[in-house]
Amino acid sequence: MRRIITIDPDNSVRARQDRLMKTIFSFVVMACLFSNPTAFSAEGTRVKNWNNVQTYDIATLQKDLAAQRGKVVGVRCTFRGKEIRHMKPNWYESSIWQKDPSGNKFVDVRVMVAKKDLPAFKSITIEPGGTDMVLYGRAERDVEANFLFVRLLGRTANADSSGNATITW
Repeated sequence: MRRIITIDPDNSVRARQDRLMKTIFSFVVMACLFSNPTAFSAEGTRVKNWNNVQTYDIATLQKDLAAQRGKVVGVRCTFRGKEIRHMKPNWYESSIWQKDPSGNKFVDVRVMVAKKDLPAFKSITIEPGGTDMVLYGRAERDVEANFLFVRLLGRTANADSSGNATITW
């Protein structure tokens, strides 16, 4: 007499481990998304205490960028750099420029732009003869490459009565 043994693949140790890992991964992803209130926000980035946000010329910001790390700042610029490099999966690196107030040269600051904001960033002129505009971003440091930059958030800020603002492109 032969005995047939069947193994249910859904009850195997490997299948149970796979289900557990998928459950843990799903939980971590959902926790990350819900802990970031702007993850589902299509209307822009909320900034508290908008009255404390300062606007800088690029030459001034270059000297003080390290001290502004972690803060939202306004940056007055005239045009963007021609080069846009794909640095990380969802981030692009470029620069914004302005004529140096002390002479005929131009000064720039490095910026990072989110992939979703790239079309809006590309709409900024690359010609130096434009008018000044203000772009808003958060001053940050790339720890791995050890450089300072401004992570751009947008170019329009709508303040509310409670002193907060929403920044959009």
